[in-house]
This record gives sequence, structure tokens and C-alpha cells, in this order.
Amino acid sequence: MARLALSRRGAAVLVVLGLVLFGAGTVFVVNRLAGPATDGSGSAASGGGSVDPRDPRLSLTEDAERKTHAAQITSTFENATVELQYDYAENIGDGLGITAGRAGFTSNTGDLLLLVRRYTELKPDNPLAPYIPALEAVEGTDSEQGLDGFAEAWTAAAADPDQRRLQDDLVDELYFIPAMALADEVGIQTPLGQTIMWDTMIQHGEGGENGTRVIIEETRANVGALDGDEAAWLDAFLDARLHHLGHAYENTIEDADASSQSRIDALRSLLESGNLALEHPLTWEVYGSTYTLRS
Repeated sequence: MARLALSRRGAAVLVVLGLVLFGAGTVFVVNRLAGPATDGSGSAASGGGSVDPRDPRLSLTEDAERKTHAAQITSTFENATVELQYDYAENIGDGLGITAGRAGFTSNTGDLLLLVRRYTELKPDNPLAPYIPALEAVEGTDSEQGLDGFAEAWTAAAADPDQRRLQDDLVDELYFIPAMALADEVGIQTPLGQTIMWDTMIQHGEGGENGTRVIIEETRANVGALDGDEAAWLDAFLDARLHHLGHAYENTIEDADASSQSRIDALRSLLESGNLALEHPLTWEVYGSTYTLRS
């Protein structure tokens, strides 16, 4: 999506925010053998040994399971479920037109159009192909003109494994690979640090006045370059990110401040747990619901 947006599950997130007021919570669990506990440094203690979160073999670029867990964490922020929502599509009223797919591609920013074009190149007779002219016409606006029935067509198309693979490929191209490059540039070496950078890229995009690069530069101005204590630097990064979320959503979507705070609090709770290696089990709370990955 290469832009800043609130959670993609439209009104669902605001409903969940309402649950916070009543203390309600929902637990989503993916079964997995229980993992080792963590010590204060972010290494996971297991008998006489430990997991070094800086071990390059644990990197999201190397460990597919950890990459999946990172994506599931963001999915709870975006769609209130650990299941990646390939078939999701609606206008959530954020001024960006239709939002669709696992990463919230939008008609405003052009990544939705890019996905549909690529799918049409692969399968010309797909149900989304007729919408290409309308998507071209509404790019850069919040208009839905000519897009009647698009959400239903998207859901049908997303049943195709090839369309889902294209979504995965575009997420990697637009968000994951650039986020990992920025993480390397900053000096981030842990899976949780990479997860935070990837989640930031998905919500903020890379450039612009509230983009990931600006947040990195503000963090450096506040606390300096990352020099050894990654957890402390990431904590300051989350502070800067929340500051930019406040600016981005000022006088826009109702409850945006609460939504932004909850997302940052969830990431900070993972950081404060010391589990920078993303060892299982992973538990966090966002928008009043608790999620646990045991996989």
C-alpha cells in the first residue's frame, strides 16, 4: 500500500476498540510445542543453552517460520486475526478507496492496480480484469466509481492459489525486502527488530513526511545510531512512530489515537518481554484481544 493507514478490517477494529472499554478479549491460538522462556537480554533460556537473537539463521530472511509469525502479528493489527486475509476487500473510509488483500493494497495508491494487472497478465480472463480501466481512473483518489462489485470479484479471485501467490510476491517486493534493507542499514539484527521494521513499512510506507525513513531519522536524532542495545533503540523508534501516527491521523478517523496506541503498545509488549528472537510461544494484546502463537 505504500501509505499510512489504520487497520484494514474496517469497522471491525473500531468494534474491537469498543471491546477494550468493556474489558472483553478474544484469544486466538495456533498450536505449537511450547518454547523456552526468555531472559532479560532477549536470549531464550533452554536448560543450559540459549538462543542468540542476533544469530543470522534466525533472521526473517532465512527462517520462513519466523517470517510467517511476523506476518501474523501484523495481521492481527490489520485484520484482527492471525490468518492472513487474502480474500478481504472493502472501503474502510480512510480516504484511500478500496482496500484489499493480505497487506491492504488500495485503489488510491496504485498497488491494488499493480496486483490486478499482474494477475491479468497471468490469467487474462480473471474476474478482476474488467476493473483495470476503473482502477486506473481512480488512482490517487478515494473514488469508487466503476468499482461496483469489485469486492466480490476480489474474494472470488483470491480463491485462486496463483492470485494469493502474487499477493505474497508483491508484499515481499513492496514491503518486506525494502524493510529488511532498512533494518540492515540501521543495524537491526534480531527477528523482533525486523518484525517492527516490516510492520512499520506496511503501515507507513518508506517515504513521505510520516514514512519509515523519517521515523528512523527522528529516532537517530533523539537517541543516536543503534549502537549495541537494540531493544532500547527500538523502544525509542516506537516512540517516534507513535508521534508520527498522531500527526498522520489528526482530525481524520474516529478513535485513530486509541488504535495507534494499541498497536504500538502491542509491539512494545513483545519488546519488553525480552523475546527478540521471536521464540514461541508468542503472546500479545491489541484492541482488547489477546493472541497467542504456539504453532
